[in-house]
Formats: sequence, structure tokens, C-alpha cells
Amino acid sequence: MESAQRLRTKSNASVVAFASTAERYVEETFARFPSYGSSTGRHELDGELERPTNALFRAHEKLLRQTLSRVEELPEVDFRGDDWLDRRALLAELRSELWSIERLDFTRNPERWASGAIGSVHGLVVRYADDLTPAADAILSRLAKLPAYLSSSAGLIEAPIPVWTRMAEQSCAGAPSLLDAIAAPLKLTKRATPARIDALLSGAKAAFTAYSARITEAKPGPVGGFCVGRERFEALIRERLGWDLGAREAQALGHTLVTRIEAEMDTEARKLAKNKRPREILERAQTAWKPKQPSLFQEYEVETRRVRDAFRKANVVSLPKGERLLVKLVPEFLRHQFPTAAYSQPGCYDEDQTGIFWVNDLSLLRDKPAEKAAEIRQHFGVPLTCAHEAYIGHHLQFCTANQHPSKLRRLFAHSIFYEGWTLWCEQMAVDQGVVREPVARLNQLNDALWRAHRILIDVGLHTGELSYEGAVKHLMRHMGFTRGRAEGDVNWYTMSPTVPMSYLLGKLEVTRLKQRKVDEQGWTLKRFNDWALSHGTLPWRWIEQSGL
Repeated sequence: MESAQRLRTKSNASVVAFASTAERYVEETFARFPSYGSSTGRHELDGELERPTNALFRAHEKLLRQTLSRVEELPEVDFRGDDWLDRRALLAELRSELWSIERLDFTRNPERWASGAIGSVHGLVVRYADDLTPAADAILSRLAKLPAYLSSSAGLIEAPIPVWTRMAEQSCAGAPSLLDAIAAPLKLTKRATPARIDALLSGAKAAFTAYSARITEAKPGPVGGFCVGRERFEALIRERLGWDLGAREAQALGHTLVTRIEAEMDTEARKLAKNKRPREILERAQTAWKPKQPSLFQEYEVETRRVRDAFRKANVVSLPKGERLLVKLVPEFLRHQFPTAAYSQPGCYDEDQTGIFWVNDLSLLRDKPAEKAAEIRQHFGVPLTCAHEAYIGHHLQFCTANQHPSKLRRLFAHSIFYEGWTLWCEQMAVDQGVVREPVARLNQLNDALWRAHRILIDVGLHTGELSYEGAVKHLMRHMGFTRGRAEGDVNWYTMSPTVPMSYLLGKLEVTRLKQRKVDEQGWTLKRFNDWALSHGTLPWRWIEQSGL
């Protein structure tokens, strides 16, 4: 038998080989797709923009296959703990990327390139919204590269999926509003002449118009071509969610959760009002709600601090050193680019780990009191939103993950972790008395019901059992959504198989582990939460398997 020392030496060699292979993959990927590298905090790439071509994807496919082969040849038994997690996560990333290329998604999804073009500018603008001067050179550089980016992207498109074409057309139609809005702030930076800035913006707008025309002219692919099929969908569940869960099992779980949550909602509703259905109670509470502070922005500022301090007093989790959160009002030129409230996380390699919690107060654009009140009511549930987006939700989670010792680990962001975590944070907010509104638990349950229906729709869409129209009508019938809101939801479901189902599945995972660690083994809640966050943003079951 081999000695223990020799086995350790072999293991160390495998870990060293893995680290070298992973680093090469990351650096070559950043060089090939600089907009991705820029988003991680590699600011030397901020002004760069790839030119999408078949040759680019063939080269990337070769890199993916080479890297996957090298990693798979390194025996799993040589890896322990964090090294095992890094290897497992990289394998999942490589396999998922390869499957996407094999399906030719980059040729069938025109929205990928439309949103990528907008995002390449929007991401920099959002980060430096108060003063574009630090990012002005990079923004101008990307504006200059957008026509070539969009022209090359249009050349890739073959048999585009109709729903993705519609989404791309909408993105292209909306792009000029962003480009017009940044004209004045860019000119204030004095990094280029006003004429030069106008020319770049005009060229970019023309490029979006031309791209929209070209993709519309392309012969469309099948209406349901977004469906990945049962076998691939189940493989994605394994690689993205960490579950060995069949589509039928997921569907059965979704139906069970819908039934249970509806029963819980009925029980909660009876505590609040007699003979009133849960949705009626919530609608009445939303109609009656008004901010306690003089402005909606101040409401978010005060509530964010209060929620943070209340969680700190409850002593349920540690706050990482260096984290900072700014609550900001969405500037006028970006108001139509944001939902009611949103969080912008710092890049995983950014030295400055400042997150931004954006408040979009569209009531400021309304003159009539009734219209102002209607816009403000869209923000009903501010404390739960603060717990979800800021403390101790997305902001705390990502800032903690971004400090992980493994630089490779910081790149991975699995929705089953980060969305499961935020739903867990909402539950803790109610359980710990951080949020005390009478309807808070009912509101939380209603959101959980929405996520349970997402499981059913996700499975149905990607196994081919449910059409796009069927998914839209499902949300309208079971959640009371308007057609517009339902279509907005289903649109992104078609592009993100397994992500819609990951929200509630992630919540189930974290509560299952909490029961084991806290309720059965006697851990404190703070110890459990700190332990959970210490691993980065990976599937919960992989964390268990790692033995950490």
C-alpha cells in the first residue's frame, strides 16, 4: 500500500495542477470576453468590448473542452474541503457553458447581444451615476465599439427563437432612452468634445436600429425552441442547483408546496380578518400604506439602518469588514432603467466593496396626488425589501462571498444559494421581530407562493409540457398578475432554465440545514449563518458534501 505521505504528495500535485488550469481558463476567458472580466472588478478591461463571431465561440469551446478534460482527469479523491468545492464548481461552470454552445444559444438568442450591448454601458453608468468622470473614458470607448459589436452579433443570428427576438426588439427600442439620458452627464466630464460625444451616441443608436432590423428579418426558429428538454434540464439541476432531482420529482414538489403555502396563507388570513381572502387583505394593506418619513427615499434610508441595527441587536450574523452600503435615489436619467428598488453589488475582485441600494421614486415624475400615491404604493413592504436586498440579504451575502480566500470561488454565483439566502433573511426578519407589520408574514407567504408556481412553470417550459402562452396564463390565473407582468416574468424564465425554481428550493435547503445544525445539534443561529456564508455562493448540497 502507498504511504500516507505519498498519497498527500499526489493530492497536492493534483491541487496545484488544478489551480494552474483554472487560472488559465479564467484569464483566457477574460481576454476573450472583456465585458465579463470588467464586471468582476478587473477595471483594466472597463473600456474593452468583445466582437462576437463564430470564430470567437469556436476558440472558447476549445478552451472549455480542454479545461474540462484536464479537470476531470484530476481524481476527485485528491481534493478535500475548499479544494473539492472549487473543483466541483468549475466542473459545473464548464459543463453548463459547453451545453449552451452545443445548443447554439449564441446564434439563436438575439436578446443576449442586445442586452449585452446595453449592459456594457449601463453597468458603468450605474456604478458611477453620481459623477461619470472616473468611468467616462471607458464609457466612450465602449460606445465607439458598440456598432461593431452589434453588427458582428447580428451576423451570428440564425433561426432566432421568437420570444427572444421580441425581447431583443424591446431592448433595442429602449436603448436610445439610456443613450440620450447619459449625453449631458458625459459632457459634464469634459473627457471628449460635445460633438464627439453626440457622434458616438448617434452611432450607437443607429447600430441598435440596424441590429433590430436584421434580427427581425431573420427566418425564425421554432416557437418553443427555448425548451432545453428533460434530459438537459435534469443535468442543469445537478450542475446549477446541486440536486439529483428529476423533473417529475421537482414538479411533484412544486404542487405540494403550492398546496401547503395556500393553506398557511388561509390560516394567517383568518388571524387578520374574517371572511377576507389573503389577496384581498394584502391589497387593502397596500392601498392604506404610506411612508412614515417625509419622502420615499428617506423611508428607505431610515428602514435600511433600522433593519441593519435590529439584525445586529438580534446577533444572528456577522458583518464582514470593509463592507459599505449606500442608499441612493435613482438619478433622473436612469429612472426608466430600474424597478422600484434594486441592489448593485460590487465586483468580486473590487477592492472597494461598496454596494448600492437604489430607490426608484417615480412619484417624483407625477403631478396629480392620486398618481403620486399610486406610485408610492408600489413600494409597499419596504422593511422586507431592505432585508432582502440590503441587510442581511444580497449585500451582506455578496460582500462576504467576495472576501473568500479562493479567488476562483468568488467567480461562482449560484442562484440556489443567493436567492435561497434572501428568502431565509425575509423569514428571519419576521421571526426575529425585525419586521413587525401585521401583514408581513402573509406578504412573505404570498411571495413564497409565487416562487412555488415558478417551480411548476420552470419544469413545464423546459421539458416541453408547457407553452409560453400557457406559462403566462398560469401566472395570471394563480397569482393575479396582469398580462404584462406575467409576460415579463416568463420572458426571463425561457432564458434561464433552473433559475426560477432555485428561489424556493434554496429556501428549503437553508431551512433544512438550519434544522440540522441549530435545532438538532445546538448551534446558535449566528454560528449557523456565519458558517453558511463562509463558503461563497455555491449549492447548499455541495457545501455538505465538502465536509466543511
